[in-house]
Amino acid sequence: MREVGYSRATTRAIAHAAGVTEGTIYRHFPDKTTMFFAAALGPHEEMLVQFDALPALAGTSTVAENLSSALRRLAQLRADIVPLELAIMTDPELASARATMQAGPLGAGHGGPPERLAEYLASEQQLGRLRADLDPHRAASIILALLFALALQPPDASGDLSPAHLDDAVDLLVRGLAP
Repeated sequence: MREVGYSRATTRAIAHAAGVTEGTIYRHFPDKTTMFFAAALGPHEEMLVQFDALPALAGTSTVAENLSSALRRLAQLRADIVPLELAIMTDPELASARATMQAGPLGAGHGGPPERLAEYLASEQQLGRLRADLDPHRAASIILALLFALALQPPDASGDLSPAHLDDAVDLLVRGLAP
């Protein structure tokens, strides 16, 4: 997908590159879309499981420290997720599949990082560490949109998002979320 994009990547070409038959791919994945999501998210499963623990961190450390740490973990997905997200925005088939996926770390049945982040924000709000009028789901969407926008910026010398850039963004957000 990185070489030719989602729409031009065929299961036949992928099978050939992997040295397997196309049928082998379909024994493991029901369709190309599921395979792409698995390829993008599979290597990051441990990080996504760690992100699931975010709501339990409410009341520990500071909100800024917790959010910075969480966003740094999500930023690890940059190389795999940004191309997939851009493909989702431009491909109706992929967008539809994403909306209806029920399994996996970003599936609708699980909620994934957006839901965990909203739960964390709601917990911090209940503790009085965030504004009472805050809508946790909207705030989570805004925070993740900010992360996506940062992911589109040129990376630092290591090829990653600059941790300092993330920390600055979180600091700006937390000031607006504070009671």
